Amino acid sequence: MSSFLDPVDAVAVGDVTIVPDTSRPVAAVVTGDDVLWVTWADAPLPDGAVDEVRALASGGGAWVVYGSREDVGDDLDEVSRTAVHVAPDGVTTAVELGDRRVLGADDDGLWIGDPRDASMWMGDDEDEDSEDEGLEDPEDDDGDSDDPLDGVDPETLPWAPSEPFWPSPEEWAATLAAGEEPEDDDPELLDDEDDDGPRSWSVSFGGVEGGFVPPEEPQADPGPPLPTPPTDLVLVRTDGTRTTITVDHLVQSVDRAGALLTIRYMPTGPRRTPDATGGMTYDYESRKVDLDVSAGLPDTITTEHLPSRPVDDDEDEATWDSEEERLEAVRARWSERFDLTDVAGARWPLHDLDDAARERAVADLVGVFESLDQPGILWTHGHPEPRRSASAYRAVEVTVEGEWPATEVVVSFEHSDVPYLRLRRRYRVFDDAGHVEDWTYVTVYLDEDIATGDIAPREDAVDGVLDI
Repeated sequence: MSSFLDPVDAVAVGDVTIVPDTSRPVAAVVTGDDVLWVTWADAPLPDGAVDEVRALASGGGAWVVYGSREDVGDDLDEVSRTAVHVAPDGVTTAVELGDRRVLGADDDGLWIGDPRDASMWMGDDEDEDSEDEGLEDPEDDDGDSDDPLDGVDPETLPWAPSEPFWPSPEEWAATLAAGEEPEDDDPELLDDEDDDGPRSWSVSFGGVEGGFVPPEEPQADPGPPLPTPPTDLVLVRTDGTRTTITVDHLVQSVDRAGALLTIRYMPTGPRRTPDATGGMTYDYESRKVDLDVSAGLPDTITTEHLPSRPVDDDEDEATWDSEEERLEAVRARWSERFDLTDVAGARWPLHDLDDAARERAVADLVGVFESLDQPGILWTHGHPEPRRSASAYRAVEVTVEGEWPATEVVVSFEHSDVPYLRLRRRYRVFDDAGHVEDWTYVTVYLDEDIATGDIAPREDAVDGVLDI
């Protein structure tokens, strides 16, 4: 990691600017040409490796919020968050937020709320209740399964026909000379825009991959969405004290300007509509209400008793875009300006992780990448019987470099989408505090980066190796 401060944001407090670091417990407090340091190495961290960091202006300082996510299966994450309030003269409080979602900040403190998503209240299919009656207990079935891989030995499957891994040197030279990208002419896979919709499916022997097959029968008409339930809205003040307000629906965000408190909430889950492919579209409809809190915060807020207005999706997108532009400008202005080499307390204390746990974390990540070149199982609309398909990776090499916690797994390989180059990528196994990084679906993200071209240009390759 660079010894220079890596700004997560910059918060103005009068003529002072607080610039917190993205991954270390330190902020530069800048007044004109003078720089002072504020550190908080003894503040609590989330339970796992830090995946997200935010800085929010509040109460004459900045809230620095740390979050970690751990995949626990069934599309669920366990979330853990902590927050530190940094003022120009030091840290005023450091608090654990648990799984609470951060909803906003104002002069009084940090607003947090229910972590659940409105999708949990999308409702049931209208005919589901009637269909459920008389269903047999799953434990009483005869062992039949809809899993097409049940009883399949991958090693006995025939190979699906495939194109050469790379074009011939002459073909590739002609492609480069013409300035064209190679076309994907795999005859087996149908494009998602095909009239019949996507009809191919593939899985990897070593990883988790798949495609979508539309249902044979049209889906049942969905029932109406359910109302979201009452939830707690909590204000964490800059001295660590808390105030709880009960709101009749799921709160998404909070803003306060003077005595006007604006709450964005979801009255119901998403409205579902069947689409032409046999799937569903999901429409979320947020609303906002305003409250006068000049006399103090209420104990309860009943949005259904207040005038509300719908949220403009275009306004949402414009706000997100402008915030991204602002953060890019902040990072451009404050990056590479402050050297942290001699700043005391600017490093997190190392997490207590024993040798066996470290070795297991490294071995787990190595094992994921070692299976990249294994063949997959493929079946298509035109050929429904499963066959083996060659991997898009070959000549995979995995090495481990660096001492804990700076240990890296380095994977290099050749890929069918990038002819005549060797690709290489590094992955930190632990964060700077020694927590194990969560690399769930790491190979899926790697596939996406290569398929979309979201990698370094070919011209950056050195001796035939491109770091991506």
